[in-house]
Amino acid sequence: MVVFLLVTIHLSIAATAYAEALERIVAIVNDDLILLSEFQEALKSAKEADSAASPEGILNDMIDDLLLLNEARKFRISAFDKSGKTASDNEAVIHEYIDRRIKALIHISYEDIERYYQMNRDGLYRDREINDVRDAIEEQLAEAELETKLREHIEELRKTAYIRIKLNEVN
Repeated sequence: MVVFLLVTIHLSIAATAYAEALERIVAIVNDDLILLSEFQEALKSAKEADSAASPEGILNDMIDDLLLLNEARKFRISAFDKSGKTASDNEAVIHEYIDRRIKALIHISYEDIERYYQMNRDGLYRDREINDVRDAIEEQLAEAELETKLREHIEELRKTAYIRIKLNEVN
């Protein structure tokens, strides 16, 4: 019996000594972690969609998403699926947050639409009246404004967040 116990202890010590870390931390964002497996999965998906995707860019996108998700949780924003049930998809929650807190505040004036139309009338909108392209111009200007406001918002969130990137320590 004693021999069996000693063998068991010896094997468990040997197994512990040779054990590999199964998971590593790639980044810490406030109280959240980005794990190596999550990062590798996101990188693989991004590389399939765009072969020029960089690991640093993907990690920064993941950090931005975590910051936005945490803000959405602070405001108790949730997303709903088509059946009206609460969706658990983080991406849907982030989109809902962006729609409510950033996109809702964007207003494109008729003067801005008209100015854009006049600047692009000879090229993009040749032989088309402003009333025919007004909605398309408004959507384009709103998307550009959203992109600018979202980038500014993320920069503000980054200023107050604790972010530690450990990507180089993993490689």
